[in-house]
Amino acid sequence: MRHGRAKLARRTLQFYRLNAPHLKPPYKILLDGTFLVSSIRNKVPLFDRFAKTLQNELFTCYVARSTLAELDKLSKSAAATSDSNDDEHSNLFAQARQFGLDECEIIEPDKIPTSPDNNDNSNNNSKRKNWAFKDFSEASTDVFNLATDGGNNSQSYFVATQDDALADALRAMPYVPLFRLGRAVLLLESPSSASRSYTGSNEREKLASAGGLMTAEERQMVKAVKKKDRKKRKDVMKEEQKKLEKRTR
Repeated sequence: MRHGRAKLARRTLQFYRLNAPHLKPPYKILLDGTFLVSSIRNKVPLFDRFAKTLQNELFTCYVARSTLAELDKLSKSAAATSDSNDDEHSNLFAQARQFGLDECEIIEPDKIPTSPDNNDNSNNNSKRKNWAFKDFSEASTDVFNLATDGGNNSQSYFVATQDDALADALRAMPYVPLFRLGRAVLLLESPSSASRSYTGSNEREKLASAGGLMTAEERQMVKAVKKKDRKKRKDVMKEEQKKLEKRTR
C-alpha cells in the first residue's frame, strides 16, 4: 500500500475509534455484488488488501443471501445468450458468487433489519426513510438496511460497494465506512460529512451536559443559576449607569 493511502486509512480508522467506538476490531466487512464482480475482474487479492488497510486487525467478510441470489440470476441470464462477452460476464458473476459462498459469512433474510418505522421521526431514521424508497434492488436494499440499522450503523459494518447510488445513500448516514475499488486499488474513504456533522452534534451535547454526566435536574439548576447571575450583572450595570449620570450632572 502506498504511504499516502496508508496514512489516510490510519486517520480514518482513528476517527471511527474515537467517535464511533462500536466500529472496533474484529471488523465486519459487508460486500455487495458490484464489489465482488469488480474484485474478480481486476484479480484483487481481497483478504491481503483488507488486512493491510485495516492495520492487520482481525476482520470477517459478510455477504447477504440476496446478493448471492442476484449474482446467480445475472450469471444464468448472461449464460443464456450466445455472445462471447456474455459468456465472460457469466463467468465473472459465477466466480463472484462462489467467492461469497466460500469466503464470506452469509447473512440470511431473517437477520436483515426491516426498513425504517414510519412512526420513528428521529433525525437519522428520517434520513433512512428518505433513502429506503429509492429504486434499489432487493440486494442493495438489504445492504442499506444492514449498514444503517439504528440510524448510525449499530451493527458496525464496513461496506464494500461499487454501486454509486448505494454509496451516495450510505454517505448520507453517519458512521458507515466505505471501501471502494479504483481498478485494482482498494480505497477506504474518508469519513463522510454526515459522520463529521453527527460527531460535532454529539460533542456539543456533551459540552452542554458536562460530558454527559449531569442529570436533567442538575441541568435545570445550572440554567437557573446562570439566569440569576445574568440578572445580577444587569442590576449592577444599571446602578453603575445611574452613578455615572449623577456625576455628569
